[in-house]
Amino acid sequence: MRRSELVKLAVFDIDGTIFRSSLIVELVNGFVAAGVFPKKARQEMEADYLAWLNRRGSYDTYIWKVVHIHEHHIKGVKVDEVVPVVKRIIEWQKDRVYRYTRGLIRELKGERRFLLAISGSPSYIVSGFARHMGFDDFRAREFETKDGVFTGRCLNDDYMRHKDQVLKDFLANEGLAADLNRSLAVGDTDGDIPMLEMVGKPVAFNPNATLAEYAKKKGWRIIVERKDVIYEIKDFSAINEQ
Repeated sequence: MRRSELVKLAVFDIDGTIFRSSLIVELVNGFVAAGVFPKKARQEMEADYLAWLNRRGSYDTYIWKVVHIHEHHIKGVKVDEVVPVVKRIIEWQKDRVYRYTRGLIRELKGERRFLLAISGSPSYIVSGFARHMGFDDFRAREFETKDGVFTGRCLNDDYMRHKDQVLKDFLANEGLAADLNRSLAVGDTDGDIPMLEMVGKPVAFNPNATLAEYAKKKGWRIIVERKDVIYEIKDFSAINEQ
């Protein structure tokens, strides 16, 4: 694709939007199983996981706990130890995706759209997953290494929480002129709202309550996939009753 060409984008979140789990959760579990992380790493996230599973805690609380556990325990780990574990995780998990977004990606590739993934998971696993799914490019959390060892420092943690800015900078840095009104974006949480606001075709997929309520007010498409059924929600009186 010529860089001067006006492109139609398709921008996707990954965790919970394409992948039916979270790449960073699978990383922590995989590192514990391989002995790269100590067993206590899994124990440290158990309480928040059970609270979310029993609907007594939020998914955000759980996932940010996992993020902090990863950042703490990745410090001092050799890159050579990580590579084979990441390869195994991708091989085992690469097809555990939602039917709706998998089909949508295939459809959009057929339309020759430029596919971009923006993920809060570490780039060293997002790269392989994005490549498997057929994305043209991706942006994710970057972790610093020195002399082949992870320092534990995330180089762009705060930045990656602002996916709209990530998208703007991507377009500027890559020299892409995008037709945003005809572009599409898909996300599953309220953290994706600024990114969804940038395009003419936003899709809230399996949204959390905040995103669902916002999408309802804005008239965005709301798609829900449960088991082997895909629903488009167009008319409802309430999404989240406290």
